[in-house]
Amino acid sequence: MVVSVLNSIGLHSYEDVKFVKAGSFQMGSENGQPDESPIHMEWVSGFYIDRFEVSINEWNRVTSYAEDIGYVFSEEQRFPRKGPGWYTNVDRFDFPMNMISWFDAVKWCNARSEFMGRLPLYFDPITNEIIRGQQLNSSSLIDVYWNRSGYRLPTEAEWEKAARGVAAGYKFPWGNSVDGSMANYKLSGDPFDNGASPRGYFDGNQLITKNEFSYGGERQIPPDRKNFYGLYDVIGNLSEWCWNWYDKNWYRSSKNTDRDDRGPDFEDLTSGKPARVHRGGGFSTENSSELGEPLRIAFRHVGYPDEYSTDRGIRSVRGDSHDPLWADAEVTEHDQWLYLSWLGYFFQTENLWAYFPHKGWIFPFGNGSYDNWIFFPSINSWLWTSKYAYPWYYDYEGKIWLEFKLDTPKKPRLVSLDSNVEIIFEQ
Repeated sequence: MVVSVLNSIGLHSYEDVKFVKAGSFQMGSENGQPDESPIHMEWVSGFYIDRFEVSINEWNRVTSYAEDIGYVFSEEQRFPRKGPGWYTNVDRFDFPMNMISWFDAVKWCNARSEFMGRLPLYFDPITNEIIRGQQLNSSSLIDVYWNRSGYRLPTEAEWEKAARGVAAGYKFPWGNSVDGSMANYKLSGDPFDNGASPRGYFDGNQLITKNEFSYGGERQIPPDRKNFYGLYDVIGNLSEWCWNWYDKNWYRSSKNTDRDDRGPDFEDLTSGKPARVHRGGGFSTENSSELGEPLRIAFRHVGYPDEYSTDRGIRSVRGDSHDPLWADAEVTEHDQWLYLSWLGYFFQTENLWAYFPHKGWIFPFGNGSYDNWIFFPSINSWLWTSKYAYPWYYDYEGKIWLEFKLDTPKKPRLVSLDSNVEIIFEQ
């Protein structure tokens, strides 16, 4: 008897990222705005970056979980601008998330880390508390555990390297010119002018009509405008929040080490009201030379961290590092008994064997709570699971999913695969 259906795409593709290898690249521009110079070689460690801007659906799924465990977001983020009702190719909530402040973005990255079983990164350096429900302002101190595996906003250097790919010196990911067939910006000729386009809309099937700044894009055979790393909408659509405080003189500062640079500290800011950087420009950006061509990769957009807008969103990253196995386990008052929010209480031995009241003895191996291999003596097999996948375990050798019910802990139900889309759980 079929008792439930699980979409395998939902299980596996929540994280859709591309890897950017460690290395140096030419950052900045000599022919743009004063704050973009000098061009300098910047070395960046390897990292993973979202292929698309975060969608409204992704945002809502994480915030629903987060608010139950103490996260507090702004009221404005509850009312993003959704996709237009006349466009039916994708759900209105699969458009990029907007109306989020920099503070919302930081909290959401922490929440996404916890949701996926990774250690959150942003914390208050005075209290050492993870940033969740605090009321934040421009003078709030926020620090980062850079060596953890969780999600965060990209630094300016990470964003620019990912946007450029290997094309040093170009204004845009594909060269030195832009037209309406390449990106969503003000009066560019796409059907969503004055609004965001669906994520990845410029995939070779985009529809462009003549408009004030389409620049002949309506006459082009539509190209697939993913960049070198396979990222969509790195310019236009939404401008994307970055980690860095803004300092117009930072590229010239002696404190800029040119190696995994994370921008100035709060006390290093030299002038003006403290602001954060966002990159790429959005659907309301007019890319005119009089304005400095603000769609250019090197252009440094600036916003206050409590601001929100319909043309500003995020694309998160995570470092190329791992958390220790079950690093999020909580200590209890009973010696060697620990608690995992997704697996329950367990007894930990010195040689890694663990005892669960409902599962018996198991041997775990892996990273954090997001990539776990577990050996079950009761079935003499290694199975894979994670906080996100639990209570389902995958047997790669048998190509089946297993579920351990609390009332029958040693008799998992077999799960058969039905095509590549659905997994049917049978009793």
